[in-house]
Amino acid sequence: MDLSEHKQILNDELNHITNEYNEFKQRINEQKQNPQHLLNHPLIEQIYQWEINSIKKIQQNAQECREIFIEYSQTCINDIEMKFHDLSEQIKQIHQENEFNEMNLDYLRNQLIEIAEELNNPSTISIQQDPQSFINEISIIPLEKKPKFNKWKQNAITVAGVNEKGEGFNQFMGPHGIFIDKNKNIFIADWSNHRIVKWKYNAREGQTIAGGNGQGNRTDQLNIPTDVIVDQQNHSIIIADQGNRRVIQWLNQNQQILIHNINCSRLAMDKHGFLYVSDFKKNEV
Repeated sequence: MDLSEHKQILNDELNHITNEYNEFKQRINEQKQNPQHLLNHPLIEQIYQWEINSIKKIQQNAQECREIFIEYSQTCINDIEMKFHDLSEQIKQIHQENEFNEMNLDYLRNQLIEIAEELNNPSTISIQQDPQSFINEISIIPLEKKPKFNKWKQNAITVAGVNEKGEGFNQFMGPHGIFIDKNKNIFIADWSNHRIVKWKYNAREGQTIAGGNGQGNRTDQLNIPTDVIVDQQNHSIIIADQGNRRVIQWLNQNQQILIHNINCSRLAMDKHGFLYVSDFKKNEV
């Protein structure tokens, strides 16, 4: 191959490159003048699909949050309604008994204020965003209310008994376990008096409903009882009769021993009526 032939080959390649350059330049100009054709690009299709999926996820999450908020708000309203009903019953009972003092009135007033504030300011939930997610997902997080017993009220009052021990109906001698029913009646295991006392709400003295016949092991006697509960199904009382090592049930002055030979200390009953007894010597329930 002589020099002239080689030169021609190089010129042909240069012309080919120039043509490709011109074609490429034309494509660039077309894309600049008409960017809409880029919408058909596969990546754009992926972006569209991501957008659709994201919107569906957001809409689904938003709907779930709306439903949770409505359900939670309705629950709060129901709770407020129950508290209002309880307060109404307390006011009705005070009217009927016609025995009240400044502390009772302050208690009712504070309860009414708390219920009103809870109704006027139901913001017990908030929105929490997840910063780790590319799409900020939201979820409803109920704000935990601090239990009322976390803050001790400085002005506590004595609701049963007086300041000295004794055998009177307004006295106790080493009271142990207590149980409070839905009517706010207090059942007290009066340990050294060997009896169970029922103290009605706002009463000035209690009444013996079990035992009280001296210390002993007859079925109508108790021996240092340590706990008492009320069976809500049949309204009987169940007693941890520790000194007699038994759990005994009283129903309309009729007694029945439920458990023999147990070093019983405390009692509990779940909503299904199952009885739980702690044995302090065997260290078991």
